[in-house]
Amino acid sequence: MRTKLSYVFVFCLLFFVFHANSQPSTIGYTCNLNQTTYPCQTYVFFRAAAPNYLDLASIGDLFNISRLMISEPSNISSPSAPLIPDQFLFVPVSCACNSINDTIGSLSAANLTYTFIRGDTFYRVSTLNFQNLTTYQSVEVFNPDAVPTQIDIGQRIVFPIFCKCPNETQIQNGVKYLVSYVYQPLDNLSVIASRFGIQTQAITGANNDSIQPYDTIFIPVSRLPVLSQPEPAPVASGKTERTGVIIGLSIGLGICGILMILLFVVLVYREVLSGKRGKERDEENHRLKMNRPGMGVKGIEANLMADVSGCLDKYRVFKIEELREATDDFSDSCLIQGSVYKGSIDGDNYAIKKMKWNACEELKILQKVNHGNLVKLEGFCIDPEDTSCYLVYEFIENGSLSFWLHENDNEKLSWRTRLRIAVDVAHGLQYIHEHTRPR
Repeated sequence: MRTKLSYVFVFCLLFFVFHANSQPSTIGYTCNLNQTTYPCQTYVFFRAAAPNYLDLASIGDLFNISRLMISEPSNISSPSAPLIPDQFLFVPVSCACNSINDTIGSLSAANLTYTFIRGDTFYRVSTLNFQNLTTYQSVEVFNPDAVPTQIDIGQRIVFPIFCKCPNETQIQNGVKYLVSYVYQPLDNLSVIASRFGIQTQAITGANNDSIQPYDTIFIPVSRLPVLSQPEPAPVASGKTERTGVIIGLSIGLGICGILMILLFVVLVYREVLSGKRGKERDEENHRLKMNRPGMGVKGIEANLMADVSGCLDKYRVFKIEELREATDDFSDSCLIQGSVYKGSIDGDNYAIKKMKWNACEELKILQKVNHGNLVKLEGFCIDPEDTSCYLVYEFIENGSLSFWLHENDNEKLSWRTRLRIAVDVAHGLQYIHEHTRPR
């Protein structure tokens, strides 16, 4: 009986030792400093998360890399594209074998420097920001001089991201990367293997036998799979300002400004060469037509209406008396800017633009375009007395862009809003360019 109990005790002891060795250490994964495949570039599997990590800029800042380095392996067409919660990403990291001390030995990790903000702790940053790709115990090991309960705001701490480099045998078998993947509570190995295009046995062969939720496992692949990504969604507004965004926006706007100036010069030069004679000829024909015998006030009005007859079915034709009443006879109190007045007709506010008689071509262009970023033309008016033309636009209640950029001291536009406005303006210009003839 005593002999049988001894066998049972030895068996339980061996099982406990084996099971303990199969579990990943809370401080990380050991490595051999003599392994020639270290250091290496590998990837971690990361999920976009609200509220702070729904764009590549914030995730790139977390991992100290550029947005492009994430978008290319993750099959995202634009580095500036917004993300949705739980969207899958491949984030590159540089994995190294780090010598810790004589007791622990060496640990395999990608060392990332993180700057603490208010509310951060080793545990919070490890589990929320880095999504369990490391542990607070490992952070303590890699920062022996830091006291976890006495970290100052702005202090820089090393966070070791769990990773591994393939050994020589794995490389000979075609393995190029061991992708770090945090095993989720609802995961199963067959689904993970299918996502990465490999066999389940390949995952179990590269990891310990017992895999628990939130363990970091390593997926052996010869190449990264192509991630299926959703269509880009509109950029969400936000108040968080990032230094990287400001610098990138400043450089981008500067380059765009130079290109637009060059393009404008070229277009003006071409228009001057090609349109000068045509304009002079049109003006001469118009002048001759206006000076024909018998062309009185009514005749002039009829002729002008004939020029814009194609627009009559689309726009409202206002009477000059309506515009004068709406603007208090075009008084300075109704003047918005330049020759644009604010007027109220039948309870609706309009922006009324006074022009010399050169609006025919503009009307023809405006009746062909309809875009959310363009101010809508509501109608027009022809004054038979002085042959002036008035274009009546929708009134923009919030004021002009110039006002918001330079005159409004109460509320400044954020850089994110400025970028969105610049993009909208560009879309409007592109639309006009592509939907008018001549362009």
